[in-house]
Amino acid sequence: MLTIPDLTLLFMGVVLSLAVALIWMLHDLEPKLARLRSRSDRVSRDRAE
Repeated sequence: MLTIPDLTLLFMGVVLSLAVALIWMLHDLEPKLARLRSRSDRVSRDRAE
């Protein structure tokens, strides 16, 4: 049976892993989002002219 300190460390490990996964996902998505943003800016500028 897990004790309270063991469960706390397990919970902290799970939360830390999820946080790292989220940051990694955002880090990978950022260049793609920036490219899409620049493309949509170009399209909206072309339509305005």
